[in-house]
Amino acid sequence: MSFTEEVGALILKASCKLKHAEHAFGEGDYDSAVGDAYRCIGLCMRALLLNKGICRLPKTHGGLLQLFTRELVLSGDFPRSLMRGIGEVMSMRPRADYAPALVGIDEAEKALKAAREVLEQSAEALHYGRLNP
Repeated sequence: MSFTEEVGALILKASCKLKHAEHAFGEGDYDSAVGDAYRCIGLCMRALLLNKGICRLPKTHGGLLQLFTRELVLSGDFPRSLMRGIGEVMSMRPRADYAPALVGIDEAEKALKAAREVLEQSAEALHYGRLNP
């Protein structure tokens, strides 16, 4: 798989994760909605970093966020305004996946909104235009 194909495949996979998140939300499964929204965002971050030529990606979620912030946000290549939503989703995900308490509808809505915005921004930055998951 070529470099360009790999970036495109990550964006396509992110689009699928967003679709799954929206389906889970519609079914009232807010934990799964947050988890898939989180995975959508992570795939977008990976695609954008690879597109910038950064091929050695961290193995941890926190490491990925730090690298993404340093290489794309602080450089002005990705809007700072979306980082709050990314941070909120990242903090929700462990509870959605591992805690006995369920995620509420309001949190799941925030997670979906953040994932949609990140995917849209990523697709535009990578010249894929609007994606319809």
